[in-house]
Amino acid sequence: MKTKRWITYTIYGILITVIFLYVRFPSDNAANYIKSIVVAGNPNVVLSFESASFCLLPGIKLGNVEIGFRDRPNLVFRTDTLKIRPALASLLSGKLSLLLNASIYGGNMQTDVAFANRFSTEGPVRINTGFSGINLGKCSCLKTVTGRRTAGILSGSLSYDGRLDRIAGGTGNARLALVDGSVQLLRDIFSFGELDFDKMEADLTLKNRTLKITSLEMTGKQLNGSFSGNIFLNKNIMRSRLAIKGNVKIHAMNRDISTALNGTIANPILRFM
Repeated sequence: MKTKRWITYTIYGILITVIFLYVRFPSDNAANYIKSIVVAGNPNVVLSFESASFCLLPGIKLGNVEIGFRDRPNLVFRTDTLKIRPALASLLSGKLSLLLNASIYGGNMQTDVAFANRFSTEGPVRINTGFSGINLGKCSCLKTVTGRRTAGILSGSLSYDGRLDRIAGGTGNARLALVDGSVQLLRDIFSFGELDFDKMEADLTLKNRTLKITSLEMTGKQLNGSFSGNIFLNKNIMRSRLAIKGNVKIHAMNRDISTALNGTIANPILRFM
């Protein structure tokens, strides 16, 4: 009987605490704390959001989030909602790990961020992310970075191990799938001003400041293609050098063509062999 009463009081206490936090949640303090963590990690980043509220498990829910950069004021990432909560198992072992769930450009992204230093957001991190249903056509920042229109529904997974202020120096891998996609070409190729495809799948790895394309397969009504190679990363991503080779089948021409893509991301040079 005493045990049942103790369990009842415990559950009651937890419920009262949760309700109290929900009603009296200090959103202003939470907002300032989150912003201070972000700025401490990277002073170039600007974080803003319209609301901050308590959510269960426990955590913080941010509404209408914008992430920008002081040196690129026209480059802004947006999410409708972002939920942040600590991983309780990691906290009990003395380490900080955050679980993030974002509604972004019509899709969803779930991320686990584990910090190497005890109870500190500085230093190396390990990130694992899964995402689905992201509409790239709604992501205006992608056009800002690449200088061309890109559309399609993106899904996949990504892992990274390293420092956020020196991303190119870390290690990681990604598996991506883009369906019903299109990419604007900066110059016509085979009379195509825009490349449309039904599906594109890619396996990528990051090591020694090099993004290795293990495989990239593309299928569509215009062409089918298979590619592999390297992107040698530069601090300015658009100046990263390309060394990619592949084979393309142009359906209208009924021809198989070997290709090489060199130059930089900003100014790619396509050759046919």
